[in-house]
Amino acid sequence: MTDSPCRTSEPHGDPSPSDPRPRSPRPYQGTAGPSPSFLSPTALLALACGASAFAGLASLALRHPPNRLDVAITTRLQRSLPLPLGRGMRWISSAGYAPFTHSLVLSLAANLWVLGRRREAVFSVGTMGAGFTTGVIKLLVRRPRPDQQFRRQHKTFRDNSFPSGHTTHYTVFYGYVFFLAQRLLPESPFRRALMAYCITLVALVGPSRVYLGHHWASDVLAGHLVGFTYLVAMLQAYEAIGALTHPTYD
Repeated sequence: MTDSPCRTSEPHGDPSPSDPRPRSPRPYQGTAGPSPSFLSPTALLALACGASAFAGLASLALRHPPNRLDVAITTRLQRSLPLPLGRGMRWISSAGYAPFTHSLVLSLAANLWVLGRRREAVFSVGTMGAGFTTGVIKLLVRRPRPDQQFRRQHKTFRDNSFPSGHTTHYTVFYGYVFFLAQRLLPESPFRRALMAYCITLVALVGPSRVYLGHHWASDVLAGHLVGFTYLVAMLQAYEAIGALTHPTYD
């Protein structure tokens, strides 16, 4: 009587490399960052809070003349800053005017495309959509710019004041550059310097617009809210597309 060969059962885990059965994809995980689902509950909550705060600021912007708090903030900032810091405020705002700002966005997109980062390049161009968003809001609210008596830098503007386009653009573009540096670059002094540079510009563009007399404080706060909302939605779309185009497998 011969013994029959023993049959070993396969574990219920991952199939062996020789298993012809196809493996099912699992959601894209990447590195630590926003949730790949579009839109995540956290993102939805952030967008809802931003929309509520923006609605309150818009109601203030619709009133004429400007509220006392806006005037007081502008006056206090212009009187308290020494001349060297005032020149710094001019420099911070200078990077937000066309055509320089458009060439900067397109240069970043072109470099990313050449490096093979096609998705990142497309979303770099997508940051320019924030300008269209603020343009539509400006047409709807139609808030006048601050009076000439508040101007520290005399420029002629063809658009309205609410919200601040500079602030919106800086929040979206430099926020996106910060995201790319954190996500793609290895730890290095250059990475830290680039991220600190982005944070500095986003933090100081609002005060610079108020100091120069080009916007009220409520304009720049609304610009940050619009920019933050746009950036959150854009990064959620970035992650969602990554989940579709770069799945990982069990």
